[in-house]
Amino acid sequence: MKVNLKKIAKIGKNTALSFKNLALRNFDGALKPKWLVFMVTDKCNSRCTHCSIWQQKGVDNPLTPKELEKTLSDPLFKNIKEITNIGGEPTLRTDLEEIFLAEHRALPKANLQLSTNALIPQRTVDLAKALLKRGIPLSIGISLDGVGEHHDKVRGVKGNFERVDWLVQELTKLKEIYKDKLNFGFGFTLSTLTVDYMKETQEYGKKVGVDVLIQPYSQANFYSNIGRELSKTDKKLLDAAKSLPPSFIYESWLSSMEIEGKFIKFPCFALHTFCALKTNGDIVPCLNLFESSAGNVREKTPTEIWKSKEAREIRKTIKNCSGCLNQCGAGWSFESCTFPVMSFYLKNPSKLIKRFKERGIE
Repeated sequence: MKVNLKKIAKIGKNTALSFKNLALRNFDGALKPKWLVFMVTDKCNSRCTHCSIWQQKGVDNPLTPKELEKTLSDPLFKNIKEITNIGGEPTLRTDLEEIFLAEHRALPKANLQLSTNALIPQRTVDLAKALLKRGIPLSIGISLDGVGEHHDKVRGVKGNFERVDWLVQELTKLKEIYKDKLNFGFGFTLSTLTVDYMKETQEYGKKVGVDVLIQPYSQANFYSNIGRELSKTDKKLLDAAKSLPPSFIYESWLSSMEIEGKFIKFPCFALHTFCALKTNGDIVPCLNLFESSAGNVREKTPTEIWKSKEAREIRKTIKNCSGCLNQCGAGWSFESCTFPVMSFYLKNPSKLIKRFKERGIE
């Protein structure tokens, strides 16, 4: 029997890190963020059915590149390894290139990511060229909830899919030049609204050679869609979820549908190993608690905010959180502590085997 020493070493390292993070989680401000979500703008040019950000007025004085660089240069963020730039729609900012360059200057080792609806595709291409020419890697997530008019219907803007298709062609050309420096993929939001379009979206992804990440629909303050139920138990939706590759997030989603909304409980590391920075400068724990501000970077330093009374009170709320399916928050929590994932599958080996068989994996 061949022993994979690297794999064993990785498991050992992850286990030790999990013990450390779980212990430090009990001490306010002891852990520092490794992942950051930055809301570049809260203005949006989409008209999505499942999200209401576009209906809001938006902030007129968002953080400038200079303010952002100063914020990220604070010692609190020295361990950041990934910055996910979201909106609204980030490409609405005419200074998008300056924003990314500011991030790189402050945190040159951090992986920079852009999430876009592709409605202004040229600006995404211009950003990619500007960063790649400087040797700065970039990852891009493109929203796609169907093919052709199906995508346009969900996103509320006619011609959106055509612009997605054009953007993919242009990024493919750039990837041939810059190889691993550029990565991009599709993000598909699975709900009763889009379930009929999942397979066609996956097939389109295969056709153009782009991975499709299926994300469970969720309600959150961030999306301004609280009370909009689009993921209720539905046989078609259940079958679609069961067809996806096994993952802890998908298993939690399936459990929530099969056991009347009950999520698999896990220790959340929001405002511990990750957080979000709003376009107005507020530091908040996550997308679900998007209105829970620990402080504003225009008034206090990030380090002061991290150790503040407000942050301590929010962490108490997080300890009692019922859980979520957000790919960022839940995924980063699992990376911070692997015990919930290990525990779930050790307790439910038959469930894991069943899921593999349902997906045709032996």
